[in-house]
This record gives sequence, C-alpha cells and structure tokens, in this order.
Amino acid sequence: MSPAPRNGYIESVKGSLYTQTLVRAAEAEGGIAPLAALLRVPEKTLERWMSGRAQTPVRAFLKALDRLSAHEENGVVPAPSVNGEPLSFMMGDLQARCARCDGTLFAPADPQAPLKLTSALVCRSCGEKVIHGNLIAQLAQDTVQHSHAMTVARTRRQNAIRRTRRNTPA
Repeated sequence: MSPAPRNGYIESVKGSLYTQTLVRAAEAEGGIAPLAALLRVPEKTLERWMSGRAQTPVRAFLKALDRLSAHEENGVVPAPSVNGEPLSFMMGDLQARCARCDGTLFAPADPQAPLKLTSALVCRSCGEKVIHGNLIAQLAQDTVQHSHAMTVARTRRQNAIRRTRRNTPA
C-alpha cells in the first residue's frame, strides 16, 4: 500500500481528533491567543496545528485535552451529546482500542448524558469501562509510537538500500 499524497493527509487530519480537540480547547480558553499562551507556542503554530497543516506534539495535545476536560467539568464549554450511536475514535490510521479485548466500538455508560472527556465509556464487545479522555490520550500516545516505528523502519530500509548500492560493483 503506497502512502497517501500529502494533500490527502491534510484533508484527513482537518477533521481529526487532534484538530477537533484544539478547536474546542481554543473556544473554551476564549480564543487562539489564550490557548497559544497556555501551550507556550506562537499563535501561528497553533493555527497550523488546528488546521491540520502541521502535526501537534503529543505533550501539547495532552495539555489541551486536560484543559478542555477541566472546562467541561466547570461548565465553561458544553460537552457534545451522542444519540446512542456506537463511538469509535481514530487518529490517522489508528483506532482507539479496548485494553481488554482490542474492540474498537464504545458506547457511553450513561447514554442520556453529554459526552464529556471525563465520561465513562463501555466497550461494546466486552463491557470494559474506560474514561473517554484517557482513551483519547492513549490513542494520541499510540499514534506517536506508531509514527516513530514507521520512521525507524523507513530509515532501516534506506540504510539497507545504501549498503547494497555501495557493495555492488559498478
């Protein structure tokens, strides 16, 4: 499978959990400037992260996630509601997975309550409970680990090709 073109990547990231979380966190903080100050980055950098034109570092994402969670608990920002649909969470090619059974579909433990980052979710396969924000944070960390693993694999392939070319007589 060949990698998607760069524009396809950007299109897939624009509606990602990363960008959605950053947009909601900026709204909760009162705008881009206050969130940029909280994350200690220039506003233009935050705008690139929010638009999907640049990758958000996991530490910045987790800090925004924590802050958004606090705002939800304080009632500063409304939590989205869900209508009983199964929930799945993706970042790039990776899906959030249940630690017990590896399932990828979840449901709110309380289907009538808004979906907060502190809400309990239930795996639809095995019934294991997990906190929504923890599931998203784990997915973000898994995404970073996957990215590092892909970089290492690519570097090893490139080094093997270079060694082969050096050892091949001209």
